[in-house]
Amino acid sequence: MSKIIAVAGTSHSPVLAMEPEVMWNQRAEADRNNPELYDNAGVIRPYADLDEEAAGRYDAELSLDVWNAKYAQAQAALERLGKDLVELAPDLLIVIGDDQDELFTRRNQPAIAVYYGEELTTHLPIDHGSETFDEVQRRLGMDGAVYPAHAAAGLHIIKSLVAEEFDVASSAETETESGFGHAFAFVVGRLLAGYQVPVVPVLINTYFPPNQPSAARCYDLGTALKRAVGTLPGDLRVAVIASGGLSHFVVDEELDRTVLDAMAAGDAETLRSIDPARLNSGTSESRNWIAAAGAGTHLSTRWVEYIPARRTEAGTGIGLAFGLWS
Repeated sequence: MSKIIAVAGTSHSPVLAMEPEVMWNQRAEADRNNPELYDNAGVIRPYADLDEEAAGRYDAELSLDVWNAKYAQAQAALERLGKDLVELAPDLLIVIGDDQDELFTRRNQPAIAVYYGEELTTHLPIDHGSETFDEVQRRLGMDGAVYPAHAAAGLHIIKSLVAEEFDVASSAETETESGFGHAFAFVVGRLLAGYQVPVVPVLINTYFPPNQPSAARCYDLGTALKRAVGTLPGDLRVAVIASGGLSHFVVDEELDRTVLDAMAAGDAETLRSIDPARLNSGTSESRNWIAAAGAGTHLSTRWVEYIPARRTEAGTGIGLAFGLWS
């Protein structure tokens, strides 16, 4: 039967798609005007309050030289991860990501969904009124391209999860004017650009209340995916990739390191017990990594790169993370 040979994790932030003097400054301004900045306790705080509380301790991280160094470090980690995955030559990718109004809306927002179509089409850039951001989206892989999916593997995973009492939504096609968003487009169009292998997308509703799965449910989903792969016909070598995170838009370095350290140590208890109050906004995408950790309990850490990329005096930004377990 088939087996998971690797688990990987990658951030997919817009700050990875364009040089800091343009995109990091733009995202910083967006942070200053964001009315829903969650602090590290899960409380919405005005930017001015966070700035006052920070009391200048992040100022040394805000020069263009520091930003450029972190940008270069992140690009090197992306290149390394892509090359390592290609060298492993998996027969199938299971990409665990979240949807942000690209496929699902408030009319229908499943907690967990699995796609079992024959093809994966990426979403075209979503109009934000900015040509720069349109270009960023294209660089993230949102360009309407078509990639191979694996219908039989997707269907097998759905049936296996249902047998384990996961009430998953299923989809075999997307709307005509729709497509998979940046969580998935980044993996197939940027991380693995030029290298195609069939994909099964697994979508977790990380962002949108009220039906976000708990950390424990996400971890257990990962272990169930591992069992599903173990009964998948074809002796396929499978790589699982978590897309998104880690903390943003307020960097929670302590939480990020807790997640990564627990993954390195195989510490299921810590991962399953993370307080949902800390998994808000962009930080919610840590759920994708927690699920991937559950799928890779038999694997060892090859390498992890973590870059706390703060872009304002208040400590807003993103905890960029990349890693491989095999």
